[in-house]
Amino acid sequence: MKSIVASSESSENLMNDLERTARQAAETSPNKEILSFEFEGARYWIKRGRATGSNFFHRTAWRLTGFPLLIPVLRQNAAESRQHEADKIDRLEKLGLSVPKVVLRNDEWFVMTDTGPNLRRLLYKNAEPDQSLILSAFTALGNLHSQGCYHGGSQLRNLTWSQKKIHFIDFEENFDESINLKTLQLRDLFLLLFSFAKDRIPVNYSRLIALYQHASGNDDFDRRLQQMFRKLGWLEKIIAFPPLWKLLDKDTKATYRLIQELKKF
Repeated sequence: MKSIVASSESSENLMNDLERTARQAAETSPNKEILSFEFEGARYWIKRGRATGSNFFHRTAWRLTGFPLLIPVLRQNAAESRQHEADKIDRLEKLGLSVPKVVLRNDEWFVMTDTGPNLRRLLYKNAEPDQSLILSAFTALGNLHSQGCYHGGSQLRNLTWSQKKIHFIDFEENFDESINLKTLQLRDLFLLLFSFAKDRIPVNYSRLIALYQHASGNDDFDRRLQQMFRKLGWLEKIIAFPPLWKLLDKDTKATYRLIQELKKF
């Protein structure tokens, strides 16, 4: 009994020390939305949260096109966004998915464990992108979807690598409950594919989609992507109009390139 009590007291003291260290770090950088600190040889992250939401033009574009990338994000203040993200990380962890562990939370911020560098940084580290990392990313997204979940921001910067596996971070975006889960999952898949098109990372899109479909069970997503792009044929022609092309931003051009790649199969 004494050893159990001692262990409990030791654990409580450790958590108190962790909270004290986290609070000192937060007070040192009061304006940072997210920051890291070291404790007992490990790295942790403090996240305060930020307001989310889509503007009028974004919402209107979604209603007109039904394009998954344009699904509007719910309006949340910083506190609501922080609460949503911490709760979602907890739910995903309980499902056995690879996400950070939320170790502390209060009315100002929450603290989570570090899960390594993000994939965008790792893929640019070498002259030739690590294809095994790319394959792992699509398998991991498929596994997350197979559990009846969605990410919401599945770009390369929100996937990390540690302990020889992919982890997911950044779950602050929330969506209206009326949005179909499969539509949100299709949006996730598109965002991950889009990340490679935007950064011009050479990949075999057909193989990656097939890998994702096998892991997720969403075996019709290749067909759904094709249907979506056929509906956007008119927009594709407008984007490709030479005088307009010079005025377009990087994201729009990347979307066009991705559509061209996916139309090949």
